Amino acid sequence: MSGFEDKRINEALDLLNAVARDKKAELQAAMENKYADLSSVVTAFAGRVKNQATEKYEVGKQKVVDVATDVDASVHKNPWAYIGGAAVAGLLFGLLLGRCRKD
Repeated sequence: MSGFEDKRINEALDLLNAVARDKKAELQAAMENKYADLSSVVTAFAGRVKNQATEKYEVGKQKVVDVATDVDASVHKNPWAYIGGAAVAGLLFGLLLGRCRKD
């Protein structure tokens, strides 16, 4: 190869490198913008999910308090039924666990 051809090849490579650097900067800017958009979408979605979870937790918590209050009132109103039920459940549980399992 002659010096003239080497010079032209080097100029072409320099031109390609310059274009590649420009495109690299454009590509990085586009990716940063896309990720910024994605980040804002994810942040908004996470906020909505957190709010919904908090609302569901509060509703569930209130239901548990309501059921506990109802059970407490029922036990105070008729304690012997619960005492008898607990005794029967304990007896059945004891029978099931206490069976002899000889082969």
